[in-house]
Amino acid sequence: MTPFQLEDFFDQYEHCAGVLNLASSDALPWPAAVLADRGINLVDALKFSFSYPDVTKDLTPHLRAFCKPPEGMEILPTSGAAEAIALVLHEYADASRDKRDTCIALPSPSYGAFPGLAELLQLRFCKYTYDPHKGWRPDLDEMRDLASRCTALVVINPHNPSGHCLPLEFLRHLADALAKHDGILIVDEVFLVPGEAPSAVSVGPNVVLIASLSKTYGLPGLRLGWIAASKGRVRRLRTVQQYLTLTLNKVTVALGAAILPKHAVFSRAQLVNENRRVLLAWANSTQGMASISRPSGGTTVCLMMPTQRDETTMFRKLLDGGVLLVPGSRCFEFTCGTPWFRIGYACASDTLRDGLRKIADVLNISTSADAPV
Repeated sequence: MTPFQLEDFFDQYEHCAGVLNLASSDALPWPAAVLADRGINLVDALKFSFSYPDVTKDLTPHLRAFCKPPEGMEILPTSGAAEAIALVLHEYADASRDKRDTCIALPSPSYGAFPGLAELLQLRFCKYTYDPHKGWRPDLDEMRDLASRCTALVVINPHNPSGHCLPLEFLRHLADALAKHDGILIVDEVFLVPGEAPSAVSVGPNVVLIASLSKTYGLPGLRLGWIAASKGRVRRLRTVQQYLTLTLNKVTVALGAAILPKHAVFSRAQLVNENRRVLLAWANSTQGMASISRPSGGTTVCLMMPTQRDETTMFRKLLDGGVLLVPGSRCFEFTCGTPWFRIGYACASDTLRDGLRKIADVLNISTSADAPV
């Protein structure tokens, strides 16, 4: 089994005292007091016995109203996006077991659950690249070619870690190409910031959509995710879920049912967009001493440093300087010829500004996080 490098990294470093955390991709979590101020009565929501929740009755209708899937698609609530990814790849592995010439195309770099589970399930897979030398963008012709011959293609949209977002019409083109040979398009929309881009849920019946409230709604600890897919596939996914986790816990169901009808007041879009302006202004003022991927969505970017020092040395210098970033080669198993790191910028704005100043200090850049764009 391949070690999960990114999660091992967070186990070791995420809760270190005395450093500013720009490693997390989560939007700033809401405190419980804010939930109460915004009409979520925790006492009433948590008035239940410790019986199994009725997920289909109490939660699924709220998710359908939130996602608005087209006719023929169903919603399966999951324990966060992590379970959703596991269920989708398990179901794909089972459906592909007796078929020849199956192959799933995965983005690189990407969240380690996709390649890690593919290896664990002994799936044949190939990779397409978000090229750092082309603005951290994928080769669209390469993706078209993969869609014409692979049995599944995974798109993380917006992409983690680069923040690049593929347009809906291109996703529709990929889905159509896959449908010609009964393939599926798996779209991970965990990092979709509310109001920034349309969801791929309407693209077609061969789309499998993964999403959650963790990253852009400031609710990472709630562990509420979902899958939208065709009715038949959701039935099979539910069977896999019954074997693996059986059901969501009652707290998640109760709070999810209370939060989803008021989801707009929990959107972190304003914070994300303001922080993105701060980050872009900082990057524009570094005078070539550092460069970032230019995000069109999401909560993360890639930071490259033109230095002769290796990535481990730079990580240590940054940590000693008081800021935590994710080392890209180590945690995403993707090298690009220069040290690179993932920055998560959906934290508190003061944390971001202070963290960018510390990065500048480590790199000896004379700049300000508040420089004009």
